[in-house]
Amino acid sequence: MKEEGGAAAASRSPRIEMWILLADMDAYFASVEQLDHPHLRGRAVVVCGDPGRRGVVTAASYEARPSGVRAGMSLAEARRRCSGAEFVEGHPARYVALSLQLLDLYLSFTPDVEPFSVDEAFLGLDPKEATLEQATAVARRVQHAVDERFQLAVSVGVGPNKLVAKMAAGFGKPRGLTALDEEGFRRTFWPLEVQELWGVGPKLAGRMRSLGIMTVGDLAHAPIPSLKAAFGVVGPLLRETAWGRDDTPLVPCHQGVDPKSMGHEVTLSADSADPAFLEGTLLRLADQVARRLRSESFVGRSVTLRLRDEHFVTITRQRALEGYTDDHRLIFETARALWRAHWQGGALRLLGVSVSALERRGEHPQVELFEEDRRDDRLTQTLDRLRDRLGEAAVVPAGSLTHRRALSHVPFGTRPGRGREDAK
Repeated sequence: MKEEGGAAAASRSPRIEMWILLADMDAYFASVEQLDHPHLRGRAVVVCGDPGRRGVVTAASYEARPSGVRAGMSLAEARRRCSGAEFVEGHPARYVALSLQLLDLYLSFTPDVEPFSVDEAFLGLDPKEATLEQATAVARRVQHAVDERFQLAVSVGVGPNKLVAKMAAGFGKPRGLTALDEEGFRRTFWPLEVQELWGVGPKLAGRMRSLGIMTVGDLAHAPIPSLKAAFGVVGPLLRETAWGRDDTPLVPCHQGVDPKSMGHEVTLSADSADPAFLEGTLLRLADQVARRLRSESFVGRSVTLRLRDEHFVTITRQRALEGYTDDHRLIFETARALWRAHWQGGALRLLGVSVSALERRGEHPQVELFEEDRRDDRLTQTLDRLRDRLGEAAVVPAGSLTHRRALSHVPFGTRPGRGREDAK
């Protein structure tokens, strides 16, 4: 698929607003465990929840990856593939604390630092003060500083925008350093399979291949009308991405970056098709999500349900609300309605509930029409204060008490563009 006028499109060279560096920690969770526990260094390490229970891989060290272990894989499969690996429980609080220290280090190089995930951050350099070569030199200094201060490895990508920097950071891991302008991006990525493009997953890549779009270069030269017909408004945007163009601004952390969604998911200790147990689990998840929304002063107006069955088939369904909320009852009722509409009765191994389209609570107050609503709100505030003092387990919804067995709750969806840690 070729488009006439491609040369004119290629000649377009937007003014560089900022040189972007993406600092991407290598196998971050596993590397931190190896740092904190010297006996793990040089060994295959798999980070998970409780290693003694069912669950999934959170991260794998580079020593474990040749066996095919990756994030999202069941622990049983990971053990089959890499029987000699050390399976260790993750320590999220430690990873977050260290991530904040890394941000402080990055701020010593530039005030323009935007956290992208717990193990990634964008750094911006003024092009009036730095060439691509000088930005690359800064990237080398960042790598040296991270190694010297934390004894951890980081890969850095350098480019004229976030897209190019992100994709460049994936080259040569671990400890990779790749700098590309737009022309270098096209020279490097156009020959590669279209799935190598950031934002193109396996399903989307399969649809593109059915249209004859095999490489990133094919996508760059695909006719815009054909892309619109096949993929809607996202089609032309993907084509721009294939050219290495991205106008997403860098938002420094000192300006604040609000989350796009908040959620919790749970891998059940055993596959279950018990409606009462599953409904109780949804209630507990909705309560956790609502509690987190309130604690961070957010409300949302879109509820998402995530289900994974015993065959590892995952479905995600979403429903918009009429207004904004942080009420666990409304979140639960919406998630339950989605569950009842889409659950086929088979055994499930994972459930997740999240709320998106977030806004600060003061900007979108919830309407309380009746005195009963105001009483409920006061009661919720009292219970939140009780949890703050005594812990999350001090008060739980009565409907969730049908399953007091321990569950592995994992927060998800807190950052825009969050990627899989095992790909690092």
